[in-house]
This record gives sequence, C-alpha cells and structure tokens, in this order.
Amino acid sequence: MNKIIFVSVLFLFQINVFAQQFSVKGKIINQNKTPLEFATATLLKADKTLYQQASTDNLGNFILNAKEGNYQLIIEQFGTEFSNKTILIDQNIDLGYLEVKEQIQLDGVTIKSRKKLVEQKVDRLVFNVENSVTTTGGTALDALKSTPTVRVQNETISIVGKGEVLVMIDDRLNKMTQEDLAAFLKSIPADNIKSIEVITTPPAKYEAEGNSGLINIKLKTAKANSWNANFGASYVQRSHASRNLNGLFLYNYNKLSLQAFINTGKDQFRTTSENRIYYPNELWKQNITTKSKTDLLSIGFGADYKLTEKWTSGVKYLGSFNDRNATNNPLTTRYSTSGEINSYILSDVNSQNKPQMNSLNWNNVFELSKEGQNITADLDYFNYQKDDSRVFSGNEMDDQKENIPGTYFAAINSNINRLKNYSAKIDVSLPYSWANISFGGKGFYTNTKNNLAVFDNETGTPTLNIDYSNVFTYKEYNEALYFSANKKLNQKWETQLGLRAEATQTEGYSENLNQTNKNNYIKLFPTAYVTYNANDNNSYSLNYSRRIRRPDFDYLNPFVIRTSPFYYSEGNPFLKPSIIDNFEFSYIKNQKWVNKVYFSQVSDFGQELAIIDPETNITKSTPINYADTYQIGFSTYYNFNKYSWWNSFMGFNANYQNVKSRTNLIASVDGYNGYIYSNNDFTVNQSKSIFLGLNYGLQLPGRYQVFNISTLNILDVSVKFLALKKSLSITLTAEDLLNAQKPLISYYSNGIKNTMRNYNDSRAFRIALSYKFGNQNVKSKERNFGNEEERNRAN
Repeated sequence: MNKIIFVSVLFLFQINVFAQQFSVKGKIINQNKTPLEFATATLLKADKTLYQQASTDNLGNFILNAKEGNYQLIIEQFGTEFSNKTILIDQNIDLGYLEVKEQIQLDGVTIKSRKKLVEQKVDRLVFNVENSVTTTGGTALDALKSTPTVRVQNETISIVGKGEVLVMIDDRLNKMTQEDLAAFLKSIPADNIKSIEVITTPPAKYEAEGNSGLINIKLKTAKANSWNANFGASYVQRSHASRNLNGLFLYNYNKLSLQAFINTGKDQFRTTSENRIYYPNELWKQNITTKSKTDLLSIGFGADYKLTEKWTSGVKYLGSFNDRNATNNPLTTRYSTSGEINSYILSDVNSQNKPQMNSLNWNNVFELSKEGQNITADLDYFNYQKDDSRVFSGNEMDDQKENIPGTYFAAINSNINRLKNYSAKIDVSLPYSWANISFGGKGFYTNTKNNLAVFDNETGTPTLNIDYSNVFTYKEYNEALYFSANKKLNQKWETQLGLRAEATQTEGYSENLNQTNKNNYIKLFPTAYVTYNANDNNSYSLNYSRRIRRPDFDYLNPFVIRTSPFYYSEGNPFLKPSIIDNFEFSYIKNQKWVNKVYFSQVSDFGQELAIIDPETNITKSTPINYADTYQIGFSTYYNFNKYSWWNSFMGFNANYQNVKSRTNLIASVDGYNGYIYSNNDFTVNQSKSIFLGLNYGLQLPGRYQVFNISTLNILDVSVKFLALKKSLSITLTAEDLLNAQKPLISYYSNGIKNTMRNYNDSRAFRIALSYKFGNQNVKSKERNFGNEEERNRAN
C-alpha cells in the first residue's frame, strides 16, 4: 500500500514538474526614470518562432510565462530594438529595472539603438530631427518645415488642418509674435535639435495656452559618459546670399552634464507682394518689393549636477539677439472702372527692428522612489525687448506720375517694447500599481511696457505728434492647478482624465487715453483620453481637450501707427481670449498608419483683419473677436519603412470649416480645404555615406477661415555626403524647387473684395558643412546593431 502511495505521489510530482511554467518579468524605464509604456517583450523558441509576447503597462511592467528551456528574449518599442539575447528559463526570473535610452546597459552589455524618423505616441507625434537628412545644416524653422503634420507658410507655423499653434523649447513656452518667433527659430541650428513633438491634445500638465495644441522643440543633450562637439557652416543663395556659423558642445560624465551652443549669421531676403482692393468705383493695386537684412546671434548654456542620489539640479540659459533692417517702396496704382489709371501713391519706407530675448531656467528633480515617483520644480525668468523704428515718406501722383501738390506725407515712428516674465511651477508624479497620478501648479507674472513716439516730418524737422504718441503698460497674473490620473483597466483598455484650472488677472493702462482696462476670470480646462488596444497591431482612441488662446501682448496695445494717409494699424485693449474645444478619434494600425477624425469649436475667435472704409478708402488693420468657428476634418498618414534604404512618411488632410460672423464687417462663410504631403529619406549606397531627402506638399484650392486660397506646391530636395570616417557631413539642399509658393489669397472686408499674392523668397540653394568629434568613455562591452551606420547619420 505504501509503495502504491509513493508511486502515485511520484507520478503526480513528475506531471507537475513537466507541466510547470516559470515567469519572466521586468520593468522598463527611460533615461528620466519614467516608466515606458507600449514597449514589447517577446520570447522566441530555439527555431525563432514566436512563443509568447507581452506589452508593458502604464508602469512599465511586463510578465511572460514559459516552460523550462532556452529562449530568445527581445525588448523593443515601435520597431526600435533595445535588447535581443538568449536566456535560460529554469526558474522564475525578475530582470528588475531595464533602462531604455540611446545607450543602455543591460546585464553588462551596452546596447545601442536607433530611433525611428517618426514615432506616434498616445498624445503626440515625435519627429526625430537628428535622423533626418533634409534638416541638416538648416535652422529650427527649416526643421519645422520638414516635420510631418506641421506646416510653415509665410513663416507662420501651424498644424495641418488645425491652425496656428504655440511653440515651446524644452517644454518652456515662448510667447511672442509670429514674426519675432520666426526670427528666433532661425537663430537655432537644426543640428542642435534632438526631436520635435507635435502635441495635438496636450494633457493637463501643459499650459492651456495654444489654439489646437503645442509644438515642443527638444534640444540635444550629451549621452552618458561622453563628450562631443559639432561645428557647422552654411551658405544659402536666394535672391541675395545668407550665411551661418554654429558650434555645439555636449558633456556628460558622472554627476555633471553640460551643454553649450552658439550660432551667428546673416539672413538676406527679397520679398514681393501684390495686393488688390476692389472698391466700388476704383481698383487699387499695390506692389511692394522689400529687401531685408538680419544679423542673427543666439547662445545657449546648460548645466545639470546630481547633488545626491535623489536630487538633480540644473540651470539653462537661452539668448537671442537679432538686428533687422528693411527697405521698400510701395507703389499703389488706382484704376478706374474702365481700366484707365487715375493716379498713383508712392512711398519710401525704411525700418529697423532689434528683438532681443533672454531666458533663464533653474530646474530641480527629486526622485522619491525607484518606481518613478518624483517631484520637479522650476523657476523661470524671461526677458524680451524690441526697439522698432520706421521712417516713411511719400506722395500722391497723377496719371503722369507728377506729384500732386499738398499730398506729401512723412513721419517717423519709434516704439520701445519691454517685457518681463517670472514664473514658478511644481509637478509631482506618483506612479502606483492601481493608477499613475500627477498633479502640480504654476504661477506667473508678466509686465510689458510700450513707448511709442510719433513724429510728423513733412517739413523736414521732426515734430512730436502727441495725438498718436502713447505709453502703454500691461500686467498679467496667472495661477494654475492641475490633476491627472492614468489607469490601465486591463490589457486592452486605458483611460486618462485631467483637469486644469487657470485664474487670470490683467490690467492695461494707456497714458495718452488715460484709460485702464481690467479683466479677471477663471477657466477650467478638462482633458480626457480613452484608448482601446484591440491587439498589438490595432488601437483606437478618443481624446478631448479644452484650450485657450490669449491675445498677443502687441494686440492689446491701443497704439495707432500710420504708414500712409490711407493705411494704419491699431491695437484693441478690449480683445478677449478665445476658447477652443477639441475632439479627436484616431485609429492606429501597426504604429505606422494613423487615421484621425477631428472636430473643433472656437468661441470668440480673434484675428487681425484689414477693415476697409469704402467712403474714405482708408484701411485699418486691427485685431477683433469677430466670429465663432467650427471645423470637422479627416487626416491620415502612413510611415512606409519596409526597405532599409527608404523611409517615407506620407499623408493627407481634408476638412470643412464654418465661420459664423458676429460683426457686420465680415460675412459668415464656409468651405473646404485639403493638403497632401510626402517626406522621404533614401540611403543611396551600400556603405551608407550618401543620402537623399525629398519632401513634397500640395495645398489644394479651398477655404481657410475667411480666406480663399489657391493651389500651393512645395518641393524640397537634399543630398547628404559623409566623409572622414563619417565625421564630416556635406549637405546640398534645394528649397522650393518649383518656385510655387505664391498662392492667391482673397477675402471680403466690409463687403469689399481683397486679394493678396505674396512671395517670401522661398526658392533657395543651401550648402551646409558639419564636423563632429568627441570621446566615448563607456566601460562596459558594446554590441552594435546592423543599423549602426544609419545611426551615425543622426549624430
């Protein structure tokens, strides 16, 4: 009997042994110790067939179950392979924390990986600029032109189908006019940019400012235990020649990390425009040719030091100092209804603009635990100043171009603009097994002062015009609190909810008018995300966010600035912020094909418009809240990278817009527009030392807001050569090869038709040289992937 029992127990034990499975688990985090979602852990059998696969949850955890034996364990994300090794499973294995970065150390082996050119994440698209051919040797503005879903036209930055957005540098908002922002971005070399994030539905952590999202430019930092430097030079030939020199230094060893860059150059442009106003009794045709020259200088410095195992502190400075001079001679021809010339208006204009920016940040990160719990605190100071001067004069002339007596006009405008901003914020991240919690707050204070002096100069002796001269001061306070929670309900469903509350107090004072305007309001900005992962290849998400677009500081200034007897610009101190509600449903297949249906509603939409008086033929340019707008659209884009020698990103966007006007000055309108684009990188030879970039965009004729826009073509082609053991890169770029960025834009103001055709000297040839050198001091064994040569292109 005892033998029978013993044999039975032994038999059951053997069955249990042969059927027993062991677990393999781990936690994947990035270089900031933040858990990495959507990474994939895969077990392959000895014959390389798939055995089991699992994705990390919102805390970066994964777990696999397998019988005893030898397997190949692969860890990857979105096609980027971080680890591939053979493991023996004969017991439960806990791999612990696996840190993912450009160089990661796993079990004593340093493994390098190459990021994809484009990555699609839950709430943003990431364009890895350092992997792009086309952007080499260019500026940050050039990099944005090559970023999928981003459109730059006439130096105005927008998301395709979404409208204008605000731009951040390393998660810090830089609020300035589009013209000044473009000048600032031109002073940042593209070689200093790591990636560009296009965030269409920002979570509650980010400021609520921004029409349809945010664009975040991430600057490069040094890899662990290394230093490297890069020197670059470029020459650009448009109508006039431009040039640029830049240098970058990165250092990261032990507890200290340093970054520094300098960029200097000269930009020259020759721009042209033709504007027409169809008055009831006359056609006014204005032709302007402008020659501008800008001296560019930007510098940056950053230092981070790990004071303790749990406390890292760092400072970062960014400065931009530009000097722009421009001259033009606007000629207005007045035609009768029969087409005969009635008269002319000829002006001579010289302007100077000197925007300067200083930005200083002090950042502290406190690690609370190895699970990624941390506190981040930031103090920021932003100083912006701009000195403008404009000297103009002119005459009305008869049809024989003889001066008409008593019509001479001349004036000198001088505007000194000073802006200071102080801000402090704190962010707390608490990832738990049951949810990922984050909360924090921010407060800032902005003080601006504008001093406009207008001098009449008809006699040749400048005389102060006290009716138009003015001093305007503006103060703005903002306090914000936010809370966000992310919960992965199971392997398929994930949700995230957030709420941000912002209180704003403003006060504007005009000395000339002795007028004070105050505002005090509190707004709530909810965000919500629901994601359904049907399987590893198909996911669906529904997102909602509320945003706000506060008026530009210049728009609130009630100054009246005249440039001729028939044209002047005027600010609007009563301008209100616009509130934007965004809905977005997306379907993503294989992390390559992204489809979105979106809807947005803008209340109190504000914009600068040219308001025409048909009685006096005087045009006033002023910002007003003139409409509520509605937009529904569809976008799709696909990342084709089947072949190692060709990476393509192509997409299409179409939408319908309805503008419901709230003023008699602008009529309600609606219409459609569409945009097609394709960005391509090619590896030409087997040694991977010659690369070709080709970007194309086609704007279909349609309506955007109140404007009808004709067809627009964009074609940029670039070739990159690597030499001197691939330390030297030479890039040749032809921009706007078709010379077709001259769309005709038309709209109606006060019932009068206006048309504009502007050409911003976009066709250009650029040659850029970049030389890199440095030292790696990695003590562990290195193993390179097969795409090592391609990754060298990105550095």
